[in-house]
Amino acid sequence: MSNRKLKITFSIVVTLVLIFSCSRKTTGLKKSDVQPVISLFLNKHVQFRELNDELSRRTFNNILRQLDPGKQFFYKSDIAALSVYENKIDDFIEKEKYDFLSEIYSVYRKRFAANIVLIHELLKGQFDFTIDESVTIDPDAIDYVSTDAEMRERWRKSIKLQLLNYLDVINDMGKAKEKIVKRYQLFERRVNEVDEAKMMDAFANAFSTALDPHSNYLSPEDHEDFMIQTKLKLEGIGVMLRSEDGFVTVESIVPTGAAAKLPVDLQLKLGDKIIGVSQGDGEMQDVIDRDLRDVVRLIRGKKNTEVRLKVVRRLDEKNKQQQLIIPIKREEIKLETSSAKSEVYVSPRPAASAKIGYIRLPTFYFDFDAAQSFDKNTKSSFHDFRAQLASLKKTGVDGIVIDLRGNPGGALNEAVYLTGLFIDTGPVVQVKDGNNNISIMRDDERGMTYDGPIVVLIDGFSASASEIFAGAIRDYRRGLILGPTKTFGKGSVQNYLKLADGAKGAVKITTALFYQPVGTSNDLIGINPDIIVPDISAVWDIGEHKLKYTIKWEKIPSAPYKPYTKYLNGTIVSQLISESNKRVSSSKKFADLIQRIKKLKAKVNAKSISLKKEDFSSEEKDLKEIKKKMRDENDKKLIDLERDLFLQEAFDITTDYIRMLKR
Repeated sequence: MSNRKLKITFSIVVTLVLIFSCSRKTTGLKKSDVQPVISLFLNKHVQFRELNDELSRRTFNNILRQLDPGKQFFYKSDIAALSVYENKIDDFIEKEKYDFLSEIYSVYRKRFAANIVLIHELLKGQFDFTIDESVTIDPDAIDYVSTDAEMRERWRKSIKLQLLNYLDVINDMGKAKEKIVKRYQLFERRVNEVDEAKMMDAFANAFSTALDPHSNYLSPEDHEDFMIQTKLKLEGIGVMLRSEDGFVTVESIVPTGAAAKLPVDLQLKLGDKIIGVSQGDGEMQDVIDRDLRDVVRLIRGKKNTEVRLKVVRRLDEKNKQQQLIIPIKREEIKLETSSAKSEVYVSPRPAASAKIGYIRLPTFYFDFDAAQSFDKNTKSSFHDFRAQLASLKKTGVDGIVIDLRGNPGGALNEAVYLTGLFIDTGPVVQVKDGNNNISIMRDDERGMTYDGPIVVLIDGFSASASEIFAGAIRDYRRGLILGPTKTFGKGSVQNYLKLADGAKGAVKITTALFYQPVGTSNDLIGINPDIIVPDISAVWDIGEHKLKYTIKWEKIPSAPYKPYTKYLNGTIVSQLISESNKRVSSSKKFADLIQRIKKLKAKVNAKSISLKKEDFSSEEKDLKEIKKKMRDENDKKLIDLERDLFLQEAFDITTDYIRMLKR
């Protein structure tokens, strides 16, 4: 590697344990930036410390997946020809020679242009939706095509599937075809906009995700988004946007945001199309057909500055419209929907009533910028959770339910602090780095903040920091773990570093694996619940084991800790399982839910989709319903037992648990 070093500003160096990686194609890197960024990854990565042919092959395959994830553009002959680079990318990086990238993109552009012509040709034809045929949607289950006829057939089925999706909503073949034409016009524009910088960004991402699923390069815009996720705040107008058919459309409005505070006659409405953006009295920029990322960048800005939006609003079913210019003064927007929240639930069971505190924690967040400024009011999940816990204790609750379902993780320290609220003192997590050094992160505060019974709720979307907390509670036998499935199974630690100078953005590097106090890692295997309770989230077959290029681990020695004996034992767990099974098996609602889970699981995990309209519509209705439910989770009231059978049973189990401990 070159001796040229990339200057890093360590003003933001964050240890993170997050489930989801940022893999969006970004902008910013020059050719001269790539090698220093790669050097940074290799200097710190837990497994790979030098370039080799294995990384070369992985990077090559990642590039192909980035460009052609559905195997709809490259031919088998293209892959054979380009495979001469498969084991040479490490050498090209050493020499800073990236001509191979230009060749790969050149072949892709050629195939893309030919397929655009094919798409328009196919759309002129007729489609028979009564034929019993299907399309494979799992790219790993198909190969690249060999002939033009195979490519044509692949696109015929793809377009038929897209038409079915549109017809399921608008029921007009002409309009459905127009939407597909519009979609590929925008797609073509994005392909034509790929310049050298975007190629380098994509390459940096292809290399970083070849190391493991959670290492990434992030552009300045991606870095900004990432900080918003961890701080739960941003400076802007408080509107969630989506891109549809070339228009940026208002999807939701943050209730406490700047946009929500406008006079009634100037308030944005859901479905409004933003067609222009200006900074204060500056020139209005046309944003039709602009990338959503670019439009968001124009709208965001420093608080107390003004942005003006040119909006088109549909007035009636006949498509009568009006245009408005809406001035909005930006402000700091706090994303409170992701903060820790609590409520008291009183069990109505006469023979076993209990007052239960319920705390919902959607993510492990922390405002790193505020912490560096020594702001005593730094926003963090630990501070918010502790405040909610104190409030519940004042009400005299008999036990606490901690809901980590869907929690993807966050700041590692937050999970350690949170665990410390429920144990006297001791190790919470062990961290093993690439040099096999093991460090122990402990709770050194003597005494528990809360010493009553606790129940932790998990699911397949609970990951990383959630697994650290749930795993420590399990190892200490401090409380019950309930879930429909095991957790996600991500046991790696990432360092987050903001880049300076020529290389813009940030990097997220997997630097270590974490282990529970007992010496096992949850990586790949997850945390298993003590009691399994059916829930709709079990439909989704997800987990670290489903990702590419995961890191393997070996058991390490147990840290010195002493499990509690007064909170949990085999007899208690067996009795609770027995009582729960009786309730679940005698409940018609649960019987219906279990059947629905079984049915939907088969559909969600299917490798193909029917292209027969009757079958497709039935499948889509079920899948849309479940996806909507997952999206709506954060919008519902905190305790909604009509919609959440799992939570009702969790409260019943908690009630039984409290009663058993009181004996």
